[in-house]
This record gives sequence, C-alpha cells and structure tokens, in this order.
Amino acid sequence: MLDKIVFFLHVVRCHSLTDAAKQYGISPSAGSRWITELEECMGVSLVKRTTRKITPTQAGDLLFRQFSHINTQITDVVNEIQNLGNEDIGTIKIASTPLFAKHFLSQIIGEYLSDNPNISFVVIETAFEVDNVHEVDFAIRANATYRGFQDKDSLLVKRSLFSEPLKACCSPRYIQRYGEPIVPNDLKQHLCLFATTLVGGNKWIFEQNGEYNSVQIPRTVEADDSEILKNIALAGGGIAYLPLSLIHQELKENRLISVLNNYVSSDFELSLYYKPRKYMPARCANFKDYLLMRVEEINKERIVKQVPLSVY
Repeated sequence: MLDKIVFFLHVVRCHSLTDAAKQYGISPSAGSRWITELEECMGVSLVKRTTRKITPTQAGDLLFRQFSHINTQITDVVNEIQNLGNEDIGTIKIASTPLFAKHFLSQIIGEYLSDNPNISFVVIETAFEVDNVHEVDFAIRANATYRGFQDKDSLLVKRSLFSEPLKACCSPRYIQRYGEPIVPNDLKQHLCLFATTLVGGNKWIFEQNGEYNSVQIPRTVEADDSEILKNIALAGGGIAYLPLSLIHQELKENRLISVLNNYVSSDFELSLYYKPRKYMPARCANFKDYLLMRVEEINKERIVKQVPLSVY
C-alpha cells in the first residue's frame, strides 16, 4: 500500500503515468495497475485520465496534499538515520540543462567518482522549469537575468553557479539579406531564434542609459537547446540571443556578428536548485560541496585568464 501511495505522488507531480513510472523504475503497465489497485483498495477514484495528462480528483488531491507532508517526514527520518553512518554511498539524481551537463557536470562527476566509487549518478538532461522537476536531488537551470530581475517565488534553495552576458547575434549572410537591427524594437521585423526555457524565451530585454527595452520577438524557431539555435544562426536562419561563451569563437572568426551593441544585454545565469531538507543525505551534501567548490575554482581561473566558460 505504501509503495502505491508514493507512486501516486509521482503521478500527480508528473501529470503523466508514463513519466512517473520511469522515475519510479517500473513499467507503465505496472504503474497503471498500481493506481487501479490503490483506487480499488480505497473505494474511490483518485485520478482523471485524458489524452494529454493525468490530474487528481477531489479525493486524489486530498490524498496528495496530506501524504506529501507525511512522505517528507518519512524521508527526513530515513536521511537522519542514514547520516548516522556518514557513509558516502548511494545514488544522486541530477536534472541539468544540456549546456551545463555537457560542458561542466560530466567533468565534475568524473572527478568525483574517481575518489568516491560507491556513489552512482542518474543525470537527466532537461530544459523544463525547475519547479516541474521532481524526485531529483539537484536541478541545474539556466535563466536570463538583468538589473532589477526578481526570481519567481519558489520553495527551492538556489545557489548561483555561473553568470555571463547574453549576445544577440546572426551570420553575415543574414545581415546581407535582411539588414541589421539598430534598436531592440527592430527585432519584431526579423527572424528570431529562441529557447522558451533557457534564455528569456521570446521576451528579450535590453538596457540603455538606465532604460529597459522589453521586446516580444516573433516566434520563428523555438528550441530547448541553445547549441541548436547557434547552428541555425550560423546557417543564416535568424538572430539568436545566446551566452557569450557559446559563441565567442564564432564571433572571433566573424562567422557570427554581434548586433545591438549599443545596448546592455541580459545575463545568462546557471544556478543550482535543491529542496530544503532538515537532513540532507551525506552523499548529497558532500557532492554539493564539491560541485560548488569546483565551480568556484573554474570561475577564478576564468577571471585570471580572461577567457569564456566554454574554454573549460
């Protein structure tokens, strides 16, 4: 019964039985059977199924709200007991934006494993909003920030990792064909490439002399991976708003050209998020400290050498 209720929590959070089953490590058919058996045991319908998503019924919502609190308390007790042994052992689950996973997280995990062979990792490359990523120990997300920017309310703890400018850029071929935007509002007449969940979506913000220009750019191409957007821009497909480290070599070689240079752009920020816990498992606490230490070292090296992040 307890396993089925915990799985039900996964289903409600994911709005998908298939995704919940994947996170829980069972087949979708087994997950469907568990929900049916739980409903039969309780004598009430717990979820409403549609072709797009699963939502809780009134009874299901009550079970979710009440048992989520109980499940958190159980998790705290288990973590407290595990920490008595202070053993660096077990699995760490991380949801990370693809850019950080490829260029930084893979190296940091490799280093950590060489000294901690009893730890295993599950890395999920995802561009979803952090608050929609559940049942992981850490989430690493990218955001577009600017002076005066305020994060949306979140129950998660946030630790900033890296920050660097965003640059609006396109290929010389694109400028020859469509011209160059002079002011941010010109972008409305251009082909624009954006990532909904990575760098501000289709709302790009520029500053000049303390005044902000917020531009709702047209939806020409949308993708969740900024490297895809760079490749489209290189092929002449439009103007992209990308982290400087991702395009510094292309700018140096004039394969991409920075536009709107009279304006201060937003910053590209990578941040670590995790749930506040009374007792964080030793394996998670130790890895978090190592991750933050390595990021700080990389930042110091970058500042001394005056090179972009992508060099590392």
